[in-house]
Amino acid sequence: LHLNMFSSSTGFKVLLSLMIGPYLPFLVGFSREDVHRLFPFFEKNVWDILRETGYLHIQATKPDTAGCGVNDSPVGLAAYILEKFSTWTDLGNRDLADGGLERKFSLDDLLTNVMIYWTTGSIVSSMRFYKENLKSNPEKRPDAKTGIFVPTGLAAFPGEPMHCPKSWAQIRYRNIYSYTFMPRGGHFAAFEEPQLLASDLVQFVRKVEKFCRTSM
Repeated sequence: LHLNMFSSSTGFKVLLSLMIGPYLPFLVGFSREDVHRLFPFFEKNVWDILRETGYLHIQATKPDTAGCGVNDSPVGLAAYILEKFSTWTDLGNRDLADGGLERKFSLDDLLTNVMIYWTTGSIVSSMRFYKENLKSNPEKRPDAKTGIFVPTGLAAFPGEPMHCPKSWAQIRYRNIYSYTFMPRGGHFAAFEEPQLLASDLVQFVRKVEKFCRTSM
C-alpha cells in the first residue's frame, strides 16, 4: 500500500502531541519538518482547512444540488474542478490573478481532466461519494477501529492541505516501511510530480522485496 494522502484517527495522543510538539517535538516523535508543516497549527491546519473544504460540506450534504448545476454548464464545471488544481497545488496560488494553474499543468491536460467528467456526465455521481461515506461518523465505522497491517509506504507532499506526521500515521498504519518528506508537490501528486511519486513508490517496493527475501 502506497499513499500520498493519509490521515490518522484523533485521540489523546494526537492532542498531547499538538500541545507539546511545538516546544519538545522529539518527545512526541515529531521531526523538524513536521513542526514546520504543522505549526502554527490553527493557521495551517484549521483555518486553511476551513477555507479549502467548502466543496466537501456541499458534496457531503447536498451533492445533487451543486452537481446538477455544474453538470449542465461546461464553464461552471471547469471552474468548480480547476479551483482545486490551483489551491491544492500551492495555497499561495489563491493570491494570484490566474490561480497559478499553468505553473505546474498545461491547459490541455487540465481540460482533459474536466472533459472526462463532462463527456460522461459523471460529476454528480462523483459528488455523491462524499455523502455516501460521510453520512455517519467515520471514526465510528468498523474499519476506522481496525489497524492497517499491510506493508505501507507514505509520501508526504508539502502542498497537501493537511500534514500527517509519521507518529500520527502509525496509529492507523501499523507496518510503515517508508515515510518520505517529499521536496515539492501538492495533493495531485501523480499529475503534478509524477517522477517524484514514481521514485518513492519504487524505493518502497524495493524495501518490501528486500524484507521478503531476508525473511524467507
